[in-house]
Amino acid sequence: MYRRDPFLALLLEVVGGFFGLLGFGWIYAGRPVLGLALLVGYWLLDWVIGLTLSFLTLGAWCCVWPAQNLVFGALSGYLAYRWLNDSAPAV
Repeated sequence: MYRRDPFLALLLEVVGGFFGLLGFGWIYAGRPVLGLALLVGYWLLDWVIGLTLSFLTLGAWCCVWPAQNLVFGALSGYLAYRWLNDSAPAV
């Protein structure tokens, strides 16, 4: 089995997270169940909360929504990065 690049997992999560699609980095990292759970769960939660807050704030939430996705993508990417580094075999 080849060693997966932790930085690529981080990049996949940040870019995917910006578009509200968390989980691709975890799927790449070898954790497909967690990746799919994040992909479906975050997408549903993001849209339900986002649309509700957009309605309640008269659209002001739409200005914060991309930043929220970027923050959650960066956090998930950092965790995938650390998981890959911690699970790497010692050389």
